[in-house]
Parts: sequence; C-alpha cells; structure tokens
Amino acid sequence: MIIITISITGCTVVDDGLVKFGFRNRDFEYIKDNKVNKIIIQSSRDTGFRFVVTDTNAINDIYETLRKGKITEEKTSLAPDYIFEIHMGEEVKYYNYVAYLDENGVGNFYDDNSSYSISKNLDETILQNLSFIRKPRDFDIIYYKSILTVLEAKKSELTSSENKVGIDIAGDVDCLKYMFSVELENFKKEIDDTIPNSRLIQNNKDEFNTIITVKNKGYNTKVFKTTITVDNRKDKIYETYYVEGDYEYKEWNIKVSKPDEKPSGW
Repeated sequence: MIIITISITGCTVVDDGLVKFGFRNRDFEYIKDNKVNKIIIQSSRDTGFRFVVTDTNAINDIYETLRKGKITEEKTSLAPDYIFEIHMGEEVKYYNYVAYLDENGVGNFYDDNSSYSISKNLDETILQNLSFIRKPRDFDIIYYKSILTVLEAKKSELTSSENKVGIDIAGDVDCLKYMFSVELENFKKEIDDTIPNSRLIQNNKDEFNTIITVKNKGYNTKVFKTTITVDNRKDKIYETYYVEGDYEYKEWNIKVSKPDEKPSGW
C-alpha cells in the first residue's frame, strides 16, 4: 500500500510540475471524466466532409494529445482546417484546428477564449479516422506540383507585363478535404516564385486577366488525373491541359498534355 501511494503521489507531482511549466494543461479533464459522448470533426473547406468519433479509445487518444497542449497567448492567423465539436449531451464546445502547424508559442487549437499549441499527434489521430479514404499518396506533392508544372510551361506567356494571374482551386471539391493551411501558404510562395503576378483566387476573379482553374478528374493511391484550364481573357485564348500523375518507385511522375489534346483513356 505504501509503494502504491508513493507511486500515485509521484505521478501527481510530476503532472503538477508539467502543468506549472506549461507542458500540460487541465482544461480538457472533462473528456477524461467520460462526460463526452462524441466528437465531430468537420472540414472547414469541404462542408460535406465530416466524421463522428464515438469510440472510447479514440476519444481518449484525442484527450491525451489535447492535455499535452501548451497554453499560448497568441493564436495562429491561418484559416482553420477543421472545426472540432466536443459533445457533452446537450452542451457542445467548439474549437478551430490548424493541422501541421509547428510554430513555437502560436496556438493551433483554439476557441474565442483559449489557445493551445497541439502536437502533430492530433493530425495522426484524424488520419487514422480517414483510413477508409483512398487519397493520393503524398497529396501535397502531386496536387500542387501538377499546377506548378503547368505554370512553368506557360511562364513566358503568363509573366508578360500587366498580366495578373489568378489560380482557382476553391472549386476543386473532390480535393478540398485534403488541403491544409500550412501547405497552402507554402504553395502561395511557390506560385509567386514561378509567376510573380500570380495569386490564389479568393472571391476576387475580376481582379485578374488570366484565370487558371483546377478540376480533379479522379484519383486513387497511385493514379492522379486533373484538368487545368488557362483562360487568358486579355488575349482571348482558352486552353485545357490534361495532367496525369503515376506513382512509381516511391515518387510521382507527372505528364502534361499539349493544349487541348485529350489523352486516350480520359
């Protein structure tokens, strides 16, 4: 009995110390106390994509990650990737979550009153729940690289003077669920490096002379097909490119058609 008491006391002291120095928090103890009957995770970009976590072990995994979150004074300025709804009967707590964010001192799991810096373990918990979806391998590579390949091919035309280029991926509904704010920020930098006058369209199409629209046409873990249209409204030129990615030898091989030449099998 003495040994057990010392052991329990020791764990409590350690946990108290971690809370004191900011490596733990006690704001999510209500989850540990079995007051939560379900957690709904909703994609902020694809309103039709949400999943419900009711399994006790999965809820506990989420709790273990959240309680290790460091309380922060500042929250990220990036748009949330997911909305968490933590249900306790009739009561619901809402949190925004930005995946893959790794900035010291900046919160990526937050509500109006509190902010926490959460590790990537929460991303892994979400991905485990997405295991039923056969998304492309290395989605962030094949998706954004496909667009950059077309931009590179059209670079001389698109960088002409007074040509403002807008890239529209907001309507690519089959892929919205896989887009994350951190990766989008990196993509913005890459398109600006490739075509200095290019920007992602955000309800501002009228500001651009050339509109590049991306529309996925099917994918699995090893094949990725998408169409990319280039609408040069200034010179009245409209072209469609057919992009196909094949995953071989642990990398994506990307092939881009000539303008308006649809490959066989499309």
